[in-house]
Amino acid sequence: MKGIVRAIGLRAVWVAALACLLGACAPQDAGVLRIAAAVSLREPLDKIAARFDEGDPVRVQLSYGATSDLAAQLRAGAPLDVLLSADEEIPRELQAEGVATDLRPFATNRLLVIASEAAAPLVRKPSDLIGDAVRRFALPGPSVPLGHYAREWLARVDLLSTLLPRIVQTEHARATLAAVESGSADAAIVYVTDARVATSARVAFQIPDDEQPKIVYVALRARASKQVDAAERFLASLADAESTQVLLDTGFGVPGATPAR
Repeated sequence: MKGIVRAIGLRAVWVAALACLLGACAPQDAGVLRIAAAVSLREPLDKIAARFDEGDPVRVQLSYGATSDLAAQLRAGAPLDVLLSADEEIPRELQAEGVATDLRPFATNRLLVIASEAAAPLVRKPSDLIGDAVRRFALPGPSVPLGHYAREWLARVDLLSTLLPRIVQTEHARATLAAVESGSADAAIVYVTDARVATSARVAFQIPDDEQPKIVYVALRARASKQVDAAERFLASLADAESTQVLLDTGFGVPGATPAR
């Protein structure tokens, strides 16, 4: 599957090693603000971080992945300063565990269904996902926010149990998109924002407003951060007018504004 599919059982093995690679085994650079973010934030965050770098003496260092994996790295001691989560639940857990503080919702998102060019004309409504056109359906595990949100919707429309045998498990949101683009899956549920960067995958159908799960992105500061002031400046910058516009321009919504479509 070209590295897209990952066995869940391997995660515990590499989390500690990855935390070490991120710097848990070495002194933290005093001039670096380490930010880990859900991979679905790549386009706006690259721009927001670049603007922050222009006006701040501390340099931003970004890493992307599944929120669940990034949270595991933080728990394992990775010297992260800020985590940008694709959900609300994981930040609340980290706060309850004493690992994180200063939770700030800053973006929203929506789901839709994509399909390969061949399958898209045959996947126009939810029941088509269990038809002959979809032999393989890409989806992250339930611990990953996208996997949780997608399963919530599939259960709501009474398709989850039937679709489970067809699932090709992916690592995170962008790996889910890549599974369809590479031909490893015929269809998938992705964020609206990920569908915007698709090359060969096509939007099969939209999910109605009244069936959408609540998707809120939350920023937090790691309690063990050595860059408290810089982290606070970055968290504040996420809510300023320029960052808000970048989020809107890349398809996200912001809390209290019109949802992304």
